[in-house]
Amino acid sequence: MNNHLVAAPLGAAYTPRLVCTTGDRLIHPADSRNDLARIVVRWARRWVPETWPAREYFDALGIGDAEVPCYDDESVTGWLLMEPQPDSLAWQVRTGRIDIATALTAEAEAWPDPRKPLRPQLADPTR
Repeated sequence: MNNHLVAAPLGAAYTPRLVCTTGDRLIHPADSRNDLARIVVRWARRWVPETWPAREYFDALGIGDAEVPCYDDESVTGWLLMEPQPDSLAWQVRTGRIDIATALTAEAEAWPDPRKPLRPQLADPTR
């Protein structure tokens, strides 16, 4: 049994068992890498649309919130892992700058409760 976390290879089909970090990106398996591709990016332990076609795709399926669109792991199962966003945690893992455990720790500190909805927190102007 392997006790070490490893990054999934680019091109792998996503399943909720894969460990992904902020900045990892997925492309719909039927798409080519172009401006019309449905691409989502990992953010705050969820998937958010990186391209307009991805947002339209999930809107048509009735998945996600129109105000703050985000999708769960099951919604993108089978999508293909592609290169992460530059300078993201995922990019740092893939380039060997940090290990996955460090990236997951940073995410846990930034977003301690994955069940909380993604809503911007506005500063209180009276403080």
